Amino acid sequence: MRRLESNNGETDQAYGLEPILADSDETVSFDEIVTHIRDVVDLQPSILEALSKSNVEMLKSLLVLWEEIPIERLRAVLENLVILTRNDRTFDFRAIFISTLRNKDIPVRIFSIRGLVEEEQPEILHLFLDCLRDEVSDLVKVELAEALGNWVVAAELGVLSTENGEILVTALRETIEDIETDDAVRGRALESLGALSGELISELITEQYELGGNELRLGALRAMGRSASPTWLDLLVFHFDDEDVNVREAAAEASGGLVTDGAIEPLTMLLEEDGELSVRVAAINALAEIGSADAERVLERIFQDGRDPSISQPLEQALNSLQMNVDSIFGIDESADEKF
Repeated sequence: MRRLESNNGETDQAYGLEPILADSDETVSFDEIVTHIRDVVDLQPSILEALSKSNVEMLKSLLVLWEEIPIERLRAVLENLVILTRNDRTFDFRAIFISTLRNKDIPVRIFSIRGLVEEEQPEILHLFLDCLRDEVSDLVKVELAEALGNWVVAAELGVLSTENGEILVTALRETIEDIETDDAVRGRALESLGALSGELISELITEQYELGGNELRLGALRAMGRSASPTWLDLLVFHFDDEDVNVREAAAEASGGLVTDGAIEPLTMLLEEDGELSVRVAAINALAEIGSADAERVLERIFQDGRDPSISQPLEQALNSLQMNVDSIFGIDESADEKF
């Protein structure tokens, strides 16, 4: 397995890089990319795309480049790569994100995590767990704890091996139960762990909801939504009247995660009556996540009513996402019919 020289002079093992560091078939020369990053004020995605599937020599040169350019420029490059990855999953910047994951700059580490958050390789899971253990910044720890939620879902679905699942759950539980760890980090770890079913997890959520501080209570509410268990609905709806806007927002988001029509009526009332825009947007997103015909009718009615211009764009985006889901489903059905 290859090893890469990190920005701080230490050597980090590049987990699983053999399949990542294939020869690149870029249409832009590497020298052009370097010149662009160094000298062009506005970074062009069409140029940065050529960094996909960087080979070993390119990566070595990039590591040198990161040391030479201003840190703000490196942040901008990574942010653009994250956006490219989210918009098109065929791009592969994993080697670059891994190489910057232990950079001394906090925003750089955060962008690196976001660039790897959708990866499914167990090697990336272990890399994140190592970083969570060693990290000194609470901001980065929050990002890591949230990112680990994807692997909790994989464990719940049986995609992740039992051994790796146990390692993951143990690490998150230790984070939650460590009173010396910042509550925001503990709350995010609890939220991630919420996707795992079982009585022990439900008891942990209840315990932190009842005894934890504000951040842990917020984490517990979000964990209820990730559990997808309708048994939490009444408690979440109870918090729709909470004085704390963050609690109302978290409760609304979580109720959408339960994906039950029982949440539609209280979410509709919250959407129509709450005075905070962030809470109304959370209610819109929750209804879209429920995604049933009744939920869509509510969103369509309020959109057509148009009495609240501040939510017209979130409503339109929610309706478009629902339509895209419908189109995708029908597209699958049509292709399946053609086989017969």
